[in-house]
Amino acid sequence: MTLKHSLILFSLTILFISCTELNSQKKTETSSTVIKVDDRIQLFRVAYNLAIMDSIDQKFHPCETEFYSQHYLPYKKYSDHPFVQKIANGDLWNGDLPILALALDENLKPIKNIDTAILSDQFGWYGENLDSVSDLMIDFKNRTSFKDAYNINFKPFKDSIQTNNITQKLNDFFRAKKKPDLIVYFDPLNAITSKTINFLPNTDEKRRFVLNNVCGKPDSIPSDISPRWNKDSRRIIFHENAHLYTDNLFEKYYSDEFDKKLQQEKYKEEYKNIDEIIVRGITAKIIQVNYGEKEGEFEISRQPKRSRIVYDYLDTYINNEIMTFESAYREVIKELKNSYN
Repeated sequence: MTLKHSLILFSLTILFISCTELNSQKKTETSSTVIKVDDRIQLFRVAYNLAIMDSIDQKFHPCETEFYSQHYLPYKKYSDHPFVQKIANGDLWNGDLPILALALDENLKPIKNIDTAILSDQFGWYGENLDSVSDLMIDFKNRTSFKDAYNINFKPFKDSIQTNNITQKLNDFFRAKKKPDLIVYFDPLNAITSKTINFLPNTDEKRRFVLNNVCGKPDSIPSDISPRWNKDSRRIIFHENAHLYTDNLFEKYYSDEFDKKLQQEKYKEEYKNIDEIIVRGITAKIIQVNYGEKEGEFEISRQPKRSRIVYDYLDTYINNEIMTFESAYREVIKELKNSYN
């Protein structure tokens, strides 16, 4: 081989390596999004709705769409089922109760390696008695001949997540490179709450959460049940992904001393989930950076009052290009801690 050929081969090798590294870097900033309706959640949601709908505000009722007619109304005749009555006569009516169904496998049997402490804290009796919940759900499914044939188009919503460059916006804000994969459980009969799922075995960096289906005005409810990209869903997507960048920092910097402060009687009635307070402030700031001051103020105005401490401090971080997010987070924890005197 001549010297000339050797130089050409060497140049091509360098080019190949450079392209490979570039593609690898790009790959780290892409993310996957899975959106689906889960049969287990819907089975539990039907029983839950049958149990509480007559007792809660109309604004929290499921959207009366074609989906509602096909996948809820036919089951109303089973309102006397023991599972429905257990919920109706219990003392836990949290709107996120049906996500407990994800602690059961496809055969509705309790799965292994579940964090029972979290289950107990979030779901009370239901989390502590998964075997009983399993038996009730299996009987409810058999008695009702529950159907699970859903026809929902998730493509427009997934496309919106991609076209809004959510991953890039998050990585730019946190000055990091992550792959914040999402698994979204769309819950069409849930007009109450969206909720992170944090009790499943944590074997990856995926964020799992339930996305509710908030109804508009009766004359504006679309016949197509597909989830839509709007300010609420945008906030939820940013919020849930943001936890990927902050969970380890919260574990590192949240102290027993801080926790002891929160146990004081004077804070008994105050919202004091510090992790959520921080992430809500961060989410509002991300929205402000990417969509403008007005949008940011709108988001922070409906968050816990101490989230504004986070929101305001992050201006220091944004204006200091060499500041790491971890440094900013550490200072945010200090500011919040000092606010509880």
